[in-house]
Amino acid sequence: MTRVPLNETQFVVLSGAGAGTARLGPLTAREVWYPTTASVKVNANPTLEAQCNIYVGQTATDENYRDGTFSGSSGDVSDLVTGKLPKGDFVFAVWTGGDASQRAVLSVTGEKEI
Repeated sequence: MTRVPLNETQFVVLSGAGAGTARLGPLTAREVWYPTTASVKVNANPTLEAQCNIYVGQTATDENYRDGTFSGSSGDVSDLVTGKLPKGDFVFAVWTGGDASQRAVLSVTGEKEI
């Protein structure tokens, strides 16, 4: 297996309540990710500052919680996403309390085996 840089991005439009979920993970069974950071922000000048929780696993549930931030709109980075991420597992970002209809972004960096 060859390791190459991992730099993936996923966008989500926040709902009328300012909530949204983005997820990123390996696309094929042969691909394995080794994330080192997950960053979140909103691609506009926010009026409201969203909270954003980061999860790693098959679902965005309490047992998969890794980190949280009160700077989900202006931007923050977490390094608590490390580990082996096979196909079927994801890094999730779950925003609440942000500006309605704004585009939020999750970016994951590290390495991946292909």
